[in-house]
Amino acid sequence: MVAVVLLTAACGVTEPAGIDVEAVEQAIPLALLPDHPDLVTDVACPQLGSDGLGPVSCTAAVAGLAVPLIVSRPDVDGRVRVESPVELVLAVEVESLTEERLDSDLGVDNAVICKPALRVSRVGQKFACTATEPNGRIHSLMAVLVDGAGSFRLDPG
Repeated sequence: MVAVVLLTAACGVTEPAGIDVEAVEQAIPLALLPDHPDLVTDVACPQLGSDGLGPVSCTAAVAGLAVPLIVSRPDVDGRVRVESPVELVLAVEVESLTEERLDSDLGVDNAVICKPALRVSRVGQKFACTATEPNGRIHSLMAVLVDGAGSFRLDPG
């Protein structure tokens, strides 16, 4: 689960009627994925500006996949809490595990780079990986997620 607290100075006041929904929506990518805000797009919180108390449901695309978000209304300090029930798989984790597998199987040290930087942990999500042997030989691989826990198989790229 991804959870962050977002300080929303752009909200103006802390009452629901004063919430700057657009400013909150624009701040969510950086709050949700500070290292990769560019991978969070299409944030929509249509209920955030409505009257009421408690959190509201929002949506966003993370690495191209639609995910649900729960966004609290600003507290007395103007902070908004953003949560998502999705698990993320980072490319650096896939790279490390792929290097271990290849080094063991091939008996040489490989350097592996995978893109994009992260994926939502859902079956079928893919990382495009390039493995380079010490002699410069390059292997293109596809790391395909096989479960919601981040396990993957390697297919020829």
